[in-house]
Amino acid sequence: MSNIQTTAVRRTSSKISQYSVLLEEVKKAGLLKKTPSFYIKRLIVITLVSLGLWAGIVFIAQTQILAITLIAIPVMILMGIMAAQYAFIAHESAHRQVFHSNKLNDFVGLILANLMAGLSYGFWMRKHNRHHAKPNQIEGDPDINIRVLAFRPEDVAAKPAPERFITRHQGKLFPVLLLFTGFDLLLDSFVSVFRKDKKRKHRFIEFALMMVRQLVPIVVLLLLFPPLYAGVLWLLMMMSFGLFMGGAFAPNHKGMPLVPKDSKINFFQRQVLTSRNIRSTWLTDNLMGGLNFQVEHHLFPSMARPHLKKAHEIVTRYCAENNVPFKETTLFESYAIVIRYLDKVGLSTNSDPFVCPMIAELRPRS
Repeated sequence: MSNIQTTAVRRTSSKISQYSVLLEEVKKAGLLKKTPSFYIKRLIVITLVSLGLWAGIVFIAQTQILAITLIAIPVMILMGIMAAQYAFIAHESAHRQVFHSNKLNDFVGLILANLMAGLSYGFWMRKHNRHHAKPNQIEGDPDINIRVLAFRPEDVAAKPAPERFITRHQGKLFPVLLLFTGFDLLLDSFVSVFRKDKKRKHRFIEFALMMVRQLVPIVVLLLLFPPLYAGVLWLLMMMSFGLFMGGAFAPNHKGMPLVPKDSKINFFQRQVLTSRNIRSTWLTDNLMGGLNFQVEHHLFPSMARPHLKKAHEIVTRYCAENNVPFKETTLFESYAIVIRYLDKVGLSTNSDPFVCPMIAELRPRS
């Protein structure tokens, strides 16, 4: 972009909004078009791999040879990863990224979330929509209101005694806690289905699909293996699922600036300053469900996954031109940042070091 164009962008940004200018450029690049073929092909691959893994489990069970039977362990771990891939596409369906039709997006999202991943689609939509509206905002974002984690020192003392010990050591325990994300989401899903809410749709369908998803694998494993080993295999699948789900979502906002509940900040800066990207690689692009492009996802929630990489180029250049900090790290660097942050919060008794820098970082930029 030439200097004249850059100047024009800055002038226009001050008159309307930074986001409007960016959105127009993204639209002109054709990056808001739907690409259902991408998701259909991906679902076919994921389903074929999942069926192949189940066929492998049946074959392994028939051998009745201990050394071969142990191969079931990595197979069930891979099964959990496949379930997470279904959940990522359900997440994208909830954002209207997959199909043009909202009804079709909801139908596919319901099947993928409840039947293929075992989570409530309705619960996820309501919770996640609140997160997108107010990312990292105190008393606004449900993703910073987690049972055993605290994101401010004053929240540590407010935890019940049994949880407080975990919270005090939350940084060191974070990798272990990720393994239980699947169980936490499952519990929230079932609680949500039974919660009284007149606006809640498909309550019984969601419950039935989740029950099928949770019971069928257990029954199959019990028919193939001794009860104890079957239980271990099921737990490994759930822990692998939770690790991939939590591992994909956790690096994106944790350890980033917290927004005071009464703060006034424009949409563009709110989304950029509270989000962290994970550097694009073949693995992150394919295993994180597009969530490694977290800034772009928050700026354009309905953007299909294949367009996020191109949008990333536009957004990073635009942020540089408008002096808006853009945070991007490698996957493992992000985990290190999150662990240090959680550890510092858990062990702190003074809230000042955390509040002031956050507010300073969120001052509007011209």
